[in-house]
Amino acid sequence: MAATHLVRGELSLAGSYLRIARQRGPTFTSQVVEVFSRQPHALFIRLVERVSRMHLLPNGELARIRAAVLPKLGGASHEVDIRVAKVLSPHQNMQRVTHQYHAPSVIDCKRFIVAGSSSNPYVWMINAHLDTVGLTVHFVSGFSGLMQALGEAQENGEFPHVHLDTWLSRREAMQLTSALRPTSTLSVTAHDLEQNHAIRPKVTGASVLIERANAIHVLTRSALTRLGREELNGDARIMRVPHPSYYGPQSGSYGLPQDRMEARRHLHRDLSEFSVGLVGRISDRKNVELLLDAAEILHKMQGIKQQPRVYISGSLRTRFAERIVRRTAALPNVTLITDDLDDETAGRHAAALDAAVVPYHGYLNSGWTLLALSAGVPIIASRESTASEVVPADALTEFAEGDARSLAEAILSLVGRDRSLAERAARRGADEVHPNEIARLYAYEMAARIFRA
Repeated sequence: MAATHLVRGELSLAGSYLRIARQRGPTFTSQVVEVFSRQPHALFIRLVERVSRMHLLPNGELARIRAAVLPKLGGASHEVDIRVAKVLSPHQNMQRVTHQYHAPSVIDCKRFIVAGSSSNPYVWMINAHLDTVGLTVHFVSGFSGLMQALGEAQENGEFPHVHLDTWLSRREAMQLTSALRPTSTLSVTAHDLEQNHAIRPKVTGASVLIERANAIHVLTRSALTRLGREELNGDARIMRVPHPSYYGPQSGSYGLPQDRMEARRHLHRDLSEFSVGLVGRISDRKNVELLLDAAEILHKMQGIKQQPRVYISGSLRTRFAERIVRRTAALPNVTLITDDLDDETAGRHAAALDAAVVPYHGYLNSGWTLLALSAGVPIIASRESTASEVVPADALTEFAEGDARSLAEAILSLVGRDRSLAERAARRGADEVHPNEIARLYAYEMAARIFRA
């Protein structure tokens, strides 16, 4: 039926049938991909490519179908099509890490349930010293893991604690708070604004979570104002503990700080280039296209003695992945690395930069900022963001939020400048939030609120 509408040029109807078919699950998708691999009719390939032109999150059903047809197109953009296909249908392992929970021998220890992920060691760093205050961490995978662990603990007669590092949907928030018994406790870290770029404000469960929470962790002074929660100022549940830097054994295998020239040699980069960029998984909220807009402006500028090179390093987990790949292919001053980088490689990519760009949409917190400071790399961030609360002034260059020309000028202002002062300031900023000290502070502040409940 979809093919019939495609031949007639009725793209909207054809797309509707394809979406219905897609809902049948991975079996349908696998069969479609197999058909394309057997070199089907060229007209059908072009029609499917045309109807699938939309913003697709990599590894989704329709994204994988589109990835199967793109390499079959041929033509002038063949190499770019192949690259887009690899991004839309990645082979990375996206599984979260789950740790088996072992009940402590000390009876009055409280189980602290939190979702852990292999993609960012923040969770391991911040929770590293909870055992010193009578909290035994139980790492789980995702919301379903939280609910399962909570149920098991409460049925076992425990008084567990649940911690969230992200806002839930209203439905999930209601499900969680309904499952919590009066003797169980809850905390939440405000890492992101409620109006996350990928979640509409009306479906977030922030209000439900804040009402039930025994502790509310913020990372910057302005967090409550930015959340529109000024009425919570002075609330004893609020604890302000900054994001830790990426140093030490709990912080992954980034190997920071490290020498910039050595990092560039490992990556086979020009030792004399001036480079800026962004390292880490690219989600919608990171607004990488603002950085591409700035790179395009820089490319078109006349009379620049040294053209800055822009690096974007990390897997694309954004609906705009295809557009990003196609745009970078047309920008000679941009290098896009779409690999899912391990910690060691990510650390090297960060260390190789002269400055780190934080082009994000409105945000509360940026782990990328702390990773860059840990590498001794100065920061370029918007003056409307929380960067000035985190980054020492000598290590920060600001631009007007959402303004690509302002960002381009900020990048250009650093070319040829002596960076020694900025680099020392960046390392000082990282030293001030060493994970050992931050984890101890977090443990103390959390325990004071949990055990008071």
